Amino acid sequence: MIRALISTGDPAGIGPEVSIKAVSELIEQDFEFIPVLVGDKSVIFKIIECLKIEKQILPWRFQADPGKIFFVDTGIIRTRKFPEGRDDELTGKASFKYFEKAWDMLQKDLGDCIITAPISKKSWNMAGISYSGHTEALSSFSKEKTYMLMAAGKLRVLLATMHIPIKKIWKYLTVESLFLSTRTTAEFITRSFRIKNVRIAFCGFNPHAGESGILGTEEKTIIEPVIVRLNKQGFHASGPYPSDSLFRDVLKDDSYDLIVSMYHDQALPVLKTLFFKKLVNITVNSSGWIRTSPGHGTAFDIAWKNKADASSMKQAIKTAVELTKRKRWTRF
Repeated sequence: MIRALISTGDPAGIGPEVSIKAVSELIEQDFEFIPVLVGDKSVIFKIIECLKIEKQILPWRFQADPGKIFFVDTGIIRTRKFPEGRDDELTGKASFKYFEKAWDMLQKDLGDCIITAPISKKSWNMAGISYSGHTEALSSFSKEKTYMLMAAGKLRVLLATMHIPIKKIWKYLTVESLFLSTRTTAEFITRSFRIKNVRIAFCGFNPHAGESGILGTEEKTIIEPVIVRLNKQGFHASGPYPSDSLFRDVLKDDSYDLIVSMYHDQALPVLKTLFFKKLVNITVNSSGWIRTSPGHGTAFDIAWKNKADASSMKQAIKTAVELTKRKRWTRF
């Protein structure tokens, strides 16, 4: 069975809560996987007591029985007294170490896929960690380009640029970067989701996709050259389309397999409004490893109050396990 390494996220947020809720519910539903919580024993057992979880939680010894939950203790937070509901250097350091440990275990074949609970980028910064998110850190860890693919059911959206200020977007949104991210993602979808001839639709950058250059020229200078280049290489790309209507059209008739969004908040308000409980972030890469995360943040305002909804975390775990199974079937 698939060994799912679950980095439990920022201890000050809802990460530990949604992690234990998700694995408990999936086990009750007889979903076949081996859950391994990567975090601190003190944090994990504190949330178990808080939620009154009665399932057996055991140290991970690399030989596991189905139906049980396992944990790996990183030893960063050793007591049950730590900051809750706010950014903090200690919890930032802890959440990064959980993530780093899960990645190290994956590389050593001590697990099969990674699911990361939410972290606070500010807490990472307070702890001296310069990465702006999991995806950017994974590019450094893996030494390859990685991209954010947001998925909800049959809707898949590539974020052509990720966690960067809008005023700096032209440093990152170029013809070459847009082409490479789209091609890599289309190939990933073919490999991971068994979809041949991926149909790709590009969002415009400007209002009304530039209105033929009246409201901006980036559609003609950046996006259209990428579409031409992709089609010459055998892909099925079209656009750019006004983003205010593209999402509606795709949801109505399932006409595309991939939407390419030019920047983070062009897509996320739509996705989080319509699919908050189903949204999963999948890390696109060329090497074949699997990492997913729920499509929400740390929710400090409801942390440690037993109010967090674990639906998106459950979906992230299920997606990671299913993608890993497909990868195994392809291999053999």
